Amino acid sequence: MAFFGLFGRKNKGYTSPWLQLTVVYATAPAGLDPDDAFALRGRIMAAAPIGFEFLNSDSFVAFFPGTTGGLEAGNQLAETLRGIARDKSVAAFGVGVQQGECLAQIGGSGRFVAKPVGTVISQAMNLAIDEAGSTRQ
Repeated sequence: MAFFGLFGRKNKGYTSPWLQLTVVYATAPAGLDPDDAFALRGRIMAAAPIGFEFLNSDSFVAFFPGTTGGLEAGNQLAETLRGIARDKSVAAFGVGVQQGECLAQIGGSGRFVAKPVGTVISQAMNLAIDEAGSTRQ
């Protein structure tokens, strides 16, 4: 009962905790120079995702709505990030874009109450890791 209390109150009705999201996961297994990470962060913020976060010094995830427009924005961000990585000669860089349901809740401010989770994020991460591995020299 307490778990469901996170997603609504009985007198207001419950809302589904599953949201359709577009997930953009990027990684640079060899690491990023702080200036390169700052440049990537700037592009992510300019793309106006619902939310994003750095997971460690060389990986981050961004979330867009799970709509056609969100998927287009995610793919456009992925191409922009790949271009920056090429321009800055990042040794190994990969981006994965995946769309599907994530367990998440958006608060009244329009921001995530907690970090989204789900297999969609893992799928995007695996795509990014595969792409980064294929670019190693």
